[in-house]
Amino acid sequence: MPVDLYHSQQRDVALALTEFSTEFDKVLALGAVEQWAKALGNVSASNAIRTTYPIPVSAAAYRLRKGDDVMRRLYARSLSMSPRQWQDGVEEEARILRAPDFIGWGNAPADMAFEADRFANVLVADVLQRNPLLDFYREEHPGGSTASTINLFAATHPINVLDSGYGTFDNDWAAGDTVQGETVPGEINRVLIKQLRQHFRSVAGANGRPLGLRFAGLMVTAAREEEARDLLERQGIAIPVENAAGSENVGGVVLENRYAGTRLVVCDELTGDLPGGGTGDDDTIYAFAEKASGLTPPPWVIQDAGMEEIVYDESSEKYKDEGRVGVKRVITMDAQACLPHAIVRVDLTP
Repeated sequence: MPVDLYHSQQRDVALALTEFSTEFDKVLALGAVEQWAKALGNVSASNAIRTTYPIPVSAAAYRLRKGDDVMRRLYARSLSMSPRQWQDGVEEEARILRAPDFIGWGNAPADMAFEADRFANVLVADVLQRNPLLDFYREEHPGGSTASTINLFAATHPINVLDSGYGTFDNDWAAGDTVQGETVPGEINRVLIKQLRQHFRSVAGANGRPLGLRFAGLMVTAAREEEARDLLERQGIAIPVENAAGSENVGGVVLENRYAGTRLVVCDELTGDLPGGGTGDDDTIYAFAEKASGLTPPPWVIQDAGMEEIVYDESSEKYKDEGRVGVKRVITMDAQACLPHAIVRVDLTP
């Protein structure tokens, strides 16, 4: 019986494309990437063209009931976002895939899967590096709106956006600043952790009462990883002992490290060029907080509409016009800054 070369070739090309998809899905399923962006922010799994998220400007607080009850509006301020599409893919001449010496796609499926797996991290890293204006401070009124003038990281965040009498808080620190009565150090040490603990405990809600935030961990660049691990992963910590005049160190003592076990997230995505124009900085780290009761005010929001595979096989116009076949993945996702309360940026540049 004669061999049907045409259909044999069709089957070979289809098999090669299937192998690419299978390898991609296998690597993606491993979940090797730490999804810090999704774990520390809010994620909406929605394919809506535009989504509006409520941002309350008031805080929950029970008051004596007398006269008409007062209810708090959820949509007094809001954040709106539309997910964007991002794509990557590979293509090759079909004749190469048919050739007997074609040995596969190499690392291409695994590399694409890795980048897809961490893409939410990349988008949020870009938000952090760009430090955008917050929609939280944009004011809507009958004639339109007044644009926000305060960034995610700033020294003058109002505690109550409707009443300046409550004061402000600062979540943008740099080495040499005075915070909680002490100078911000140019390294990750116990003084910095103490300042962060006190800061998050002091951050108040719109009612002037502490939100109940607690320091939860650090997000650091690879360049600051070992320094952070030296403080957060050792059981003992060396404390210098000064002379009576306080002018020099005359010894030291090792005490139990009460900071051991603090969560540390090493964010490789914080350095390098980012899709929105952000650029990395080895000396900038971030501290994050959590709230034991209730939801933590999210520093960012991610809208994730999922991922689609598009295959250009031998029935596609690409093959008919160019003799090429290929596979691509399209991610529909975006991230935006939301609230400043549970995050602090620290520039450790000496």
